[in-house]
Formats: sequence, structure tokens, C-alpha cells
Amino acid sequence: MRAAYPDLGNVQVKVMGGVPDQIVPLIGANWNISPYSNSGVPQFLNRLDFYVFFHSRQWVEAFGIGIAEAMASGLVTILDPSFRDLFEDGAVYCRPEETTNVLERFLASPEAFNAQSAAARTLVEKKFSTSRYPERMRALYDELGLSSPPALATVGKAVDADAFSASSGRATVRSGPGRPQRSLMGRRRVLFVATNGIGLGHITRLMAIAERMSPDMEPVFLTMSAGSSIIEARGHPVDYIPSAPKIGVTDDSWNEVFAQELLAAVEAFAINSVVFDSNHPFPGLLKVLAARPDLNWVWIRRGMWASRHGLDPSMQHRFDMVIEPGEFAADEDHGITAQLRAGVIGVSPILLVDNDGRLSRAEAASALGVDPAGLVAVVQLGSERNFDVSRLRPAIIDGLLKHGVQIIDAVNPLAPKREDHIGGTVQKAIYPIARYFNAVDLMITNAGYNSFHESIYGGIPAIFVPNEAPEMDEQAIRAAYAQSSGLGLCLRAVDVERAHEAIELALSEDFLTQYRMRAARIVFANGAREAALAIEELAFSVRTDRALGGSIARV
Repeated sequence: MRAAYPDLGNVQVKVMGGVPDQIVPLIGANWNISPYSNSGVPQFLNRLDFYVFFHSRQWVEAFGIGIAEAMASGLVTILDPSFRDLFEDGAVYCRPEETTNVLERFLASPEAFNAQSAAARTLVEKKFSTSRYPERMRALYDELGLSSPPALATVGKAVDADAFSASSGRATVRSGPGRPQRSLMGRRRVLFVATNGIGLGHITRLMAIAERMSPDMEPVFLTMSAGSSIIEARGHPVDYIPSAPKIGVTDDSWNEVFAQELLAAVEAFAINSVVFDSNHPFPGLLKVLAARPDLNWVWIRRGMWASRHGLDPSMQHRFDMVIEPGEFAADEDHGITAQLRAGVIGVSPILLVDNDGRLSRAEAASALGVDPAGLVAVVQLGSERNFDVSRLRPAIIDGLLKHGVQIIDAVNPLAPKREDHIGGTVQKAIYPIARYFNAVDLMITNAGYNSFHESIYGGIPAIFVPNEAPEMDEQAIRAAYAQSSGLGLCLRAVDVERAHEAIELALSEDFLTQYRMRAARIVFANGAREAALAIEELAFSVRTDRALGGSIARV
């Protein structure tokens, strides 16, 4: 401080507004301190020759209106170099310890002093005068994609305040691909948190949403799924945290550490919003949610919960937004979430691959290693980690081979090749399978959310084999609903003796004719886009539904 305001015999330091008591012993003998007076600011500035301003490195100066006022008064203004981009040649820049040399240089040269004083006034007039207001406002409207009011049409003319108010009305948004431009607002970083599911459904839904966000959003992933390598392969930054069973620890200890890891990720990446996909928010996540109410918290929660699955109805109210992906079999959804849809944002089914994102039949067949001229079936019965289909799988493959069908025996991309490989099939890890649908004539797949909706909305005839493990969603209802709608067949794992019959029917021309007629009626809009837009609007919104104190981070 003594370097910035040197104790020189020919220099007086004038301060308006007082100084803190603790620094009074440190000030120089040449200080003249007066109380603050708003009406006396012009008179105070007119009694100065220099204006010296250095701020703490712990403080971000938002603009420096006091600096601009001093320059408008024609003072030679001495500033930290960090202000150079803003005040350009209107000020002089140096380090605090160089202030004495700057003062002595200008005191020794009245010509240099007058030139710098004029440069200060000119800079303020050029960049910050009221005559610049219409042009700056017009540029702002243009950057935001808004139509300028008529009062701003003529740059440089004085603004008629009444005309501006009357003509503004509702601004018209010029949209890009379905959303307003937000280039002035800065990017928002969103953390996608995926639990460790039986399959890849959670991470697939989150990637579907992340990949349809605008450039204003920056996705980052945190997952307990071993599918983190798939997320990384698609170009997303990702961090992997093993689940409690994976590393053999208790749920309580795992949740304690997970809360620390999640909070560290939120802070390290300057996260604006957290999007969580799982059936049950677990304690570690809820702990961070309570500690950081300043973030936007979004829960992606699919339906078709079995009636035996409980859910605290108040859970969803802890989140700022709950999004429910569309469900083709929603008419038969009688689970707990079906009674908790008030305030929930429903979107169309969320899928990773749009129908126009598929490879051609020739390209897909080449990638799968099959002949595009022949019939191709994909057998994809899930990870089989929690449900035994070991008897049904060979029966299905045997039935397909009897009809001369080329068979892709799809394995989990994260699992090793099967030891029980059946001759006559091509064993292949495929992800995402929908990208290759143009070379697939029949799917034999589980009825999990992603597999089911990929087939239904992708127009692929399918035999659905529901995973009926107690912890799963109502896959049997999905499969039965598809069969009753003429858009698939249901084959349960216990119905091994029906496997050949189901394949016979699925390949019959009568079934395929009826299937094509019904499938043509389905109109599909990918809910991933709707979810992405809803999250983006939340990320850019100004919160008015809570007191400011409740929006400040409590770490």
C-alpha cells in the first residue's frame, strides 16, 4: 500500500470514504482522509491530478466504475495491468512498486501529463458515453438473437425512452436448430451421473441426452458402470467410481466416499447442473444435493416399476426437475411412479440412435460380417448377470438355424467372449446395435427400456424375452403389450418349448405383413432432444423459487 501511495514530500494522498481502523497505523504522513459524500464526488475528483487503483488478487473487479469516473474527469489514471484490455491507452499500467517512477515521470513533463489526461477523456467518450448506448444495445440484441426495437435502428442518435419502452413488447427469438442463441451467456457445464445397472441402459440414456445438447452446454460424466470405456470412446470426459459390490465394501462406507468424490467433481469442473439416471437416488448423492442447493439437480426416472418396488413420494421433490422418458407400454404402467407424475416432465422415448443415424444395409452387413442378401437375426438377451436364459438361448439359435437365418450372437461389449459359443453363429460385441438395424431382419432381445424401444421405434420385428429378476422393471408387461399390439412377440425364459414356434411365427409372411402395417403408423420423436432442451433451459434460468440464502453453496 505504501508503494502504491508513496510518502513523498511533493505528493498528497486524498481518500474519500475513510479507511479501516486496522490500517490507520500503516498510512503515510501525507494522507488526507474525508468521509464519503455522494454529492461531493465531482468536487473531490476535480481536486486530484492522479487516480491510483490496485485491487487485491483475491478480489475480482467487475468493471471499475470509479476508474471510469476518474478518467472522465481527465485524471491521469494508474492501474494494474489486468485492466489494459478494458481501458486501453486511456490509462497508465504498472505494478504498485513502480508507482513512484510513473508519478515522477508525469510531474516532470506537463506535456505528457496533458496528453495522458486527454487520452483518458477520449477513451471514456469512445467506449462508455451515453451516445454509445444505442449501438451497444443493438449489438446485445443481435448476440442474443432478438429483433431490435425500432428505437435502436438508427445508430448514434439519442434514444427516446418512451419510444423504446413502447416499441419493445415481446422480443422475437431467432432460433437455430430449435433453440435460442445464447452466446453471451457463457457455457454451462453439466455432470451426468449414471449408476451401475444390470446392462448399459443408464449410460445410454444419458449419452443420448448429452449428445443432443447445444454448444452452450458442456457434458461431463461420472459413472459407477464399467461401461465408462464406452462413454470415453464416444468422446465424453468420464470418471469411473467402482460400485460397493465391485470393491467389497459396505453401502454406508461407499456412500460416504462417493459423496466426497461427487462433491470434488462438482467443484473441480465448476458444475452448473447434475443429471442423475437411476431408479433410486442413493444417500451419497442426496447428501451432496443437500449441501449444494445452488446447483440444478435433475432426476431421469423411467417408469414401469414393479408394484413390489417402493419409493418415498417426497423423494422427487428434492430435485429441481424430474424427467420421465416415454414408455410405449405406458397404458399398462401401474407402478408407484404412475401415481407420482404431478410436476414430472414427460418426454418421448429416449434413444441414442435416430433412425437417420443408421448405416446402410451394405455397410452394416459388412461391419457385422454377414451377407446383406440373406436374412439376419440378432440374439441379444442381455448381460445374463441376474437372470438365467441358458436353456432358452440354444433353443432360439437352433430354431433360427433351421430356417437358414444368419445369426449374430450379440455379447455385452464389456464381457469376454462366450465359452458356450454355438456353431453357425457370429459372436460379436455390438454397441449401439441400433446403428446396424438396416442389416437386421429380426431381433431376439430382452425387454429392457432401451432394447425394447429401439426395436419398437426402429421398425424391427422382435421376439422379446423379458428379464424377470425381482429387482427389474416390468419387462414381462412390455413384452406382452408389444405382442397384443402386433408389434412383437413375447417369449418367456420358462417357455423353452415355444422357442421354435415363436421363431416360425416371427418369420412368417402373415406376421411380417401385419407388423409392417402397424409399424408404419408409429410416429417417433426422440425424447433425448426434449430432455436436453429442458435441462438446458433449467441451466440458464434464474431461480426465483427460493430465497437467495437457500441458493448459496454450503460446502
